[in-house]
Amino acid sequence: MVPPDRYAATARATARSILGAPPFVTPRRAPGTLQRLADDVGHVLVSALHWILSVLRRFLAHPVGHAAHAVFGGYAVAVLIVLGVLVVTLLCVLWARRDRPGREERDGDTERAVRRRRSEALLDRAAAARASGDLDLALRLRFEAGLEQLEARGVVRERRTLTTAAVAAQVRSPTFDELASVHTLVAYAGVPASGRDVDAAFARWPELVTAPRDAVGAR
Repeated sequence: MVPPDRYAATARATARSILGAPPFVTPRRAPGTLQRLADDVGHVLVSALHWILSVLRRFLAHPVGHAAHAVFGGYAVAVLIVLGVLVVTLLCVLWARRDRPGREERDGDTERAVRRRRSEALLDRAAAARASGDLDLALRLRFEAGLEQLEARGVVRERRTLTTAAVAAQVRSPTFDELASVHTLVAYAGVPASGRDVDAAFARWPELVTAPRDAVGAR
C-alpha cells in the first residue's frame, strides 16, 4: 500500500506544475532599450536628489536648526515653519506682480486690435452706404467708427455708457462738437443728412482721430 503522504506530495507537485505554467503565470518579458534607459535615468535623478538633499541638510538645515534652537529654544520648529510660510507667500506675491504688467500690456494690445478691426468694419459699411446714397446711415456709421478710434487711442473711456455730451466733455475738441451736433440732428431729431454733411464727416474725422493727444482729450 502506498503511504498517504506520498499521494499528498504528488498532488502538491502536480498543482505547482500546473499553476506555474500559462495561463496562470504570465511570462516576464525582458525590458527593452527605452525601458532600461528610463530606469537608468531615474536612478541617476534619484541619486542626484538624495545628494542635493544631504548637502542642504548638512550645510543649511543643521546650522539653521542649531541657531534657531539657540535663539528660540523649544519654539524653534514653530518659528521656522512660520518663516517658511512667509517666505513662500512673499515669493508668490512678487511673482504675481512681476507678471502683471506684461499681462495687462497683452490684454491692452488685444483690446486695441479688436477696436481697430471694429472701426475698420464700420468705415467699410459707412463708405458702402455713402456710395449707395444712404447718407443718413453713412453719417451715423462714420460717427460710430470715429468713436471706436477715439476709444482705441484712450481719448474716450466707456463710451457706450456715456451720452454724446459726456463724450464731448472727454474729447474737448471743437471739431468733435461740430460733428456730434450734426450727428445728433440726423440720428435723433430726424433731420436728413446732406451730401455736404457726409463729406464733412468723412473729411474731418481722420483729422480728429489722428490729432496729437495734447490737442484731443487732454487730461
